[in-house]
Amino acid sequence: MTKFSKEFRMKLIKEVEQGESLNSVARKYGVGGATLKRWYSNFSHGGTKQLVSTKKHYTQEFKIYAIEYRWQHDLSYRLAAIELGIPNDGVLHQWEKRYLECGVSGLLTKKKGRPPKMPKKPEPPKRDLTREEQLEAEIAQLRMENAYLKKLNALVQEREKSKRKTK
Repeated sequence: MTKFSKEFRMKLIKEVEQGESLNSVARKYGVGGATLKRWYSNFSHGGTKQLVSTKKHYTQEFKIYAIEYRWQHDLSYRLAAIELGIPNDGVLHQWEKRYLECGVSGLLTKKKGRPPKMPKKPEPPKRDLTREEQLEAEIAQLRMENAYLKKLNALVQEREKSKRKTK
């Protein structure tokens, strides 16, 4: 959820398009001048769609492309973000910083949240059982069920005996 609604942003942009200055509209509504300037640039470059764009996931290839595009065309972060449809130029700055510090691996998407405490057990490879092995497995399963039912029956009988003694 954004702090300012789409309708509010459009209202401010319409006032700027009607001839008021960016700074006067920003002061009038209590919005930062740089914020309004970014909204206006996004709107003038990509319309309403880019104004309210909130895309949050980008591929590693797109991040590299965005950084190289900025370098090749010698653009500011703001202009490069506007041309590439990135809603906030600070994101592009963070990508470039990580790229320069860690290389391509710094642009990989990282999993969020706490890592699991217990490592996952690797699953044993499944193989097709022969008919004899299937029958042996079924016999073992039936023996376990039989032993469980005997134990359950013994516990139930023991509980009934204790109820009779207490009465």
